[in-house]
Amino acid sequence: MLAWMAYMAPSQEEIERMQRERAIEDSLRAIGQTEQATPTPTPDSPEFQPTEREVLERGIFGNIAEVDTLLKTVETPLFRITFTNIGGGPSQFELIQHRKWDGNNVTLINDTTRSAYNIGFLSTDNYNIDTNELIFTPRNRALSSTVAPGETLSVIYDLIIDEERVLSVEYVINGDTYEIQKNIDFSSVRDLIGGSYFELGWVPKLNITELDRAQETAYSGAYAYSRGATENIQLTSQGRESESFTGNFEWVATKSKFFSQIILPFDETDGAILTGEYTGSNDNLRIHYTSAIRSIITDSGINSFNLYVGPLDFYTVRDFHPSAYDMVDTGFRFLRWFSDPLVKWVVVPFFSFFGGLLPNMGWVIILFAFVIKLVLYPLTKKSFESMAAMRELQPEMKAIQEKYKDNPQAQQQATMKLFKKAKVNPLGGCLPNLLQAPVLITLWRYFQNAIELRQESFLWASDLSAPDPIINLPFSIPVVGDYIGGFVLLMSLSMVIQMKVSGQGSAGNPQFKFLQYILPIVLFVFFNQFASGLSLYYLVYNALSIGQQMLINKQIDHVKMMETVDKKKARQMAKEQKEAEKKKLKESKKK
Repeated sequence: MLAWMAYMAPSQEEIERMQRERAIEDSLRAIGQTEQATPTPTPDSPEFQPTEREVLERGIFGNIAEVDTLLKTVETPLFRITFTNIGGGPSQFELIQHRKWDGNNVTLINDTTRSAYNIGFLSTDNYNIDTNELIFTPRNRALSSTVAPGETLSVIYDLIIDEERVLSVEYVINGDTYEIQKNIDFSSVRDLIGGSYFELGWVPKLNITELDRAQETAYSGAYAYSRGATENIQLTSQGRESESFTGNFEWVATKSKFFSQIILPFDETDGAILTGEYTGSNDNLRIHYTSAIRSIITDSGINSFNLYVGPLDFYTVRDFHPSAYDMVDTGFRFLRWFSDPLVKWVVVPFFSFFGGLLPNMGWVIILFAFVIKLVLYPLTKKSFESMAAMRELQPEMKAIQEKYKDNPQAQQQATMKLFKKAKVNPLGGCLPNLLQAPVLITLWRYFQNAIELRQESFLWASDLSAPDPIINLPFSIPVVGDYIGGFVLLMSLSMVIQMKVSGQGSAGNPQFKFLQYILPIVLFVFFNQFASGLSLYYLVYNALSIGQQMLINKQIDHVKMMETVDKKKARQMAKEQKEAEKKKLKESKKK
């Protein structure tokens, strides 16, 4: 029996693996608990006082040395952070240079009294420990500090187990960036931690900052990056989802539409955990994402992380990590190979450069639409010429249809013969549009997520990243909403004019006649709740297309007129030549 027990006993590696799996399950279970409607109790309230059972469930980590709530405020030119000793970390992030839709400063978290960052691990006596439930002691009890540009400040909290064993957490704040370095010192408590792994995670949900909650939550999510691939969770319906990944991950994050928090480890990691919970609807919509990264305790016992809490500005986020901007939606997944380079190396630099030269982003959008139209001119010219040529052939095509209405095969042969004779490609109007479609789709997706347009006003639109209502309706229309946007209305009207000018609604082409009304209405319905900057872009693009089509139509009419003149000259010359031959023949007969 002793030999059999020794043979079947798990190895140390298997024990650590089982401990990690148990820690993961406990973490997911803790994260998945529904948030209570009542405010989180403070340490000095009776509800927070640890019961004997809670102390026993934490083992040696259940000995809380201090029960007073101690808050500390640190302000830099970019943000204001409130630190708490409950968990020893930040409980509020306020971005000074960014405003919410109501005019107040963007506060990414402010509804918790615990640290936003939680350190989770399994103790040697098999207790699941979460540090944001424990009370730390600050080394410096100053209530507030200011960090000027070029300066740094260190904020340190200690979890005192006994005189010799202390778990220390240090935050190094820089006055020039949104980045914060976090150092965790396990060296004196290493013998109290089971295995070699721990998790650092962001616990609270990011607050809503935009007026349209549905649009913002649609672009929120949890992300993890490893070896060139980005994993993510984005919920579109009510429910809960969690994913646990293994491997060495470079960063994890949660984001709202325009802001994000990112955790980037300096040392080797063992996996990542992402969770999402979707509850409620409309004004009561609540989406809560969390992200955690599982790290390996270093030989020195000190693990370091780089933390980012701020806007999803391309250059700022890229400096933090080159791949972090991949969280921003620039297009459909199958088009990311095209849309990402276009946005990163063309669109963003263009808006960044001309945004500093022109009075506001509205003029930058107009200039950008002109540049895109200029770049795509060869493709659109081919398309417009083909549509104009097809319009000129409509009478002859109608005659063929009447002539061979009972013989479809003969009708098709005669039509193809007509196309060949006129040197017209019936697909010439479609293929160029398909080639430029990736550009238009990329811009359609990106303009709804561009922080460069956020709270930028133009004409009647107060925020180019949000809709621009000019008519408020006394009722709500599904998909459309309870208002009508100004730029989207003008965009739809410009599309009707464009289709009339291009001849798609001509009497000679009745099968497409409905498009000049149905398609603009469909786009109006879907675009009404999109960013007004997007509608402004398409309005300008359509206006330029109308001008281009009118110019091409005029050129084709001129060519047609010249061909008509040439035919008259040819007939006159033939007539004169024939009369000259008759006269010559008559004179020869006389001779």
